[in-house]
Amino acid sequence: MKRPSITKNELLKELNNNLGTPKTFSDKILDLILETITEGLNDNNIVKISGFGTFKVLNKGTRMGRNPKTGEKYLIKARKTVAFYPSEKVKKIING
Repeated sequence: MKRPSITKNELLKELNNNLGTPKTFSDKILDLILETITEGLNDNNIVKISGFGTFKVLNKGTRMGRNPKTGEKYLIKARKTVAFYPSEKVKKIING
């Protein structure tokens, strides 16, 4: 089952429709927001957006994995990943 997603172009269209800004200006706004979040995660490992939620960097350790087709075992290297924790406000909106 494919997960639904929102593309950057869809976000830009929403900005254009709601704010009436030129596409290039909306593109700069969205790029700045995404860059700010990314830099915050890189520098501080956490970004809190009041009323929306928290992005947090998680460190995943090395572990053994298995190819489901062949059953072959292999080592999955340690890596960083990002988790999102929604605010209470967002949880209420999602849960009705």
